[in-house]
Amino acid sequence: MNDITKGMRIIELVKDIMKAVKKISRQQFDSLELTAPQGMLLGHLCRYGRMKVSDLSQKMGLTNSTVSGIIDRLEKQGMVKRVRSQEDRRVVYVEIMPEVKGAFEKNFKDMERKFEEILSRADEEEINTILTGLETLKKVLERYTKH
Repeated sequence: MNDITKGMRIIELVKDIMKAVKKISRQQFDSLELTAPQGMLLGHLCRYGRMKVSDLSQKMGLTNSTVSGIIDRLEKQGMVKRVRSQEDRRVVYVEIMPEVKGAFEKNFKDMERKFEEILSRADEEEINTILTGLETLKKVLERYTKH
């Protein structure tokens, strides 16, 4: 296998893995009538508390305008709200509504358990191989993007 073929195979595998993760995640988010990006955004807010739109964008790997659109839809559903900073009115934070947070955290924990169940079917050597491979891929990609 030459390098181009290996590179394309890695891309295909990552794409297939992401597709499977999205499918599993979608099953969890469907019960809350959320899209995967909406679920990801709520997950970040649950984990980190209120955040600036720019920080959410960075964490999600999406543009500010894309994240703003997701926030708009969640705001219309009463799941999040925008709050202007008292110190700098140009800064806008997003926070999850308290009543949504509890339901979402339960759903998120269910999804975590599902992934743990899936991974429990692998032995320790397989888990270590997966982690080593993913960490190596990340390191190689980061090394490339720093140049």
